[in-house]
Amino acid sequence: MADGIEIKVCLDSQIHIGSADSSFDYLSYIARSVIHGLPSSAYLIVTDRNVAKFHLTSLEAALHAVIEANARISSKVSTYIMPSGEATKTRETKAGMEDWMLVSGLTRDTVVIALGGGVVGDLVGFVAATYMRSVRLCHVPTTLLAMVDSSVGGKVAVDTPLGKNMIGAFHPAKHIFVFPHFLVTLPAREVANGMAEVIKTAAIRDSTMFRLIASSAADIWQAFKDVKDASGTCMLESRLHFLQSFIASSIAIKSDIVNADPKELNGTRNLVNFGHTIGHAIESLLLPEALHGEAIAVGMCLEARIAVTKGHLTISELRSLRDCLKAYDLPTSMLDFAKCASAPNLTVDKLLDRMAIDKKNAGIAKKVVLLSSLGSTAEKQASIVEDAHIAAVIAADKEES
Repeated sequence: MADGIEIKVCLDSQIHIGSADSSFDYLSYIARSVIHGLPSSAYLIVTDRNVAKFHLTSLEAALHAVIEANARISSKVSTYIMPSGEATKTRETKAGMEDWMLVSGLTRDTVVIALGGGVVGDLVGFVAATYMRSVRLCHVPTTLLAMVDSSVGGKVAVDTPLGKNMIGAFHPAKHIFVFPHFLVTLPAREVANGMAEVIKTAAIRDSTMFRLIASSAADIWQAFKDVKDASGTCMLESRLHFLQSFIASSIAIKSDIVNADPKELNGTRNLVNFGHTIGHAIESLLLPEALHGEAIAVGMCLEARIAVTKGHLTISELRSLRDCLKAYDLPTSMLDFAKCASAPNLTVDKLLDRMAIDKKNAGIAKKVVLLSSLGSTAEKQASIVEDAHIAAVIAADKEES
């Protein structure tokens, strides 16, 4: 560890996990690492409208400062601002960005910097994978979800009307900069969105981490709910340090799993998709009303219920999972989406139809990650589960009061 930075490696990516110390100049660190580590004629920062308001100007200034401090560097820095929200993660948005890059004369040595949450990282990463047959990519995730999940592992993609992330590639970033400082601008709902993935990671691999997350909700969550500034967001620095340990642990677990199965050839990487078989189907039917983590939280509860009915998991452990999710204001049943205008879409038939094109499937057979305890899985990869079994669990959830 140097300069308060912990370095982890996932595939070809260096993951820089930064100090939560408010005195640390993380923007200068990012700028130096990118410009000195990845020499180029051009650096392109891509972000969305929401993130641009908070972070674009400062990151752009940091890059310019490093360039101007070295007379031998004459690189240009460009910016591109895309619309916000999951609904913009489309082939059309990708094509628009690519056309702009071509018109702007950006060449194959360009380094693309994705500044934002999962939508920005996924879409911009896919552009980087295909522009001039691939250009170098860096991730600067600004949401908890992107820090612990979407920026790590090299998957990049866009959505289609038939499902999430159906068109994409594997294109690991050269550098991923994970700095808790970015979280101070997050609304509480976005923190919960990311905590769903942190909880998921602990549930599949680390029982001690799961218990700590479950017992720490007040320490982390109340900082977002009760102590707010004029903008409605905040994070007490002591909580930031606390959350940093969960971020580092989540990244370490995902990196270990991904490194063992980089392109999902032996099935073990599917373990990080606990909750996602049903969760992605829920999310696709509720967009844009439900966030990814909210849909995955319900997906975890339903898939854990399947594990209970198959004798792998105890009902007590299912309750503990639900209680942990509830402690972070996450939904645990499809009934929690009752106020969504799209809630009538959550029928058994429609959910099974969406699950039919899940990337984990083996032909027509659907695959679900089944827990054997809170911290381990029943198999080393997702398990085949019959449609009738999935349908029964979904139907039971919709009938609960």
